[in-house]
Amino acid sequence: METATSVGKRAPGHHHANDVVALERSERLDAIAARITDCVVRAFQSIGASSMTQEIVFWNLYMTKNVGRGEIMDKPAEFMEGIRGIYGEAGTAIFESMLRREMRREFGLVEVFEEGAKERSTSDLLRLIRTAALESPSNP
Repeated sequence: METATSVGKRAPGHHHANDVVALERSERLDAIAARITDCVVRAFQSIGASSMTQEIVFWNLYMTKNVGRGEIMDKPAEFMEGIRGIYGEAGTAIFESMLRREMRREFGLVEVFEEGAKERSTSDLLRLIRTAALESPSNP
């Protein structure tokens, strides 16, 4: 009896090396997204936003900017634009300050903040975290 396995199908439990790399990358991105969401939640708490207020803000961001909780690092400009639309310039400045503090603590961004982070936007810092975490050989 002759059997053939198509290229597209693999036996359960057998993975191609490219599949493993893609899975590791996906898991890493999910872990980073969760950590960034935690930073955002702590920043909201720092400005006095209750959990109900946070839910409303996240809902508004999803409805108006199509940014879900796990997509903040993928759509940082849209996220900040949505925050600005809700809190205005003054409120956004305070929120950004708290968010940057939380990101610095969570990701150990001491060097970045000492080397001219004030010139970088919060969106740029979110992109930097994503890129650095993906390039890092250690787990997020």
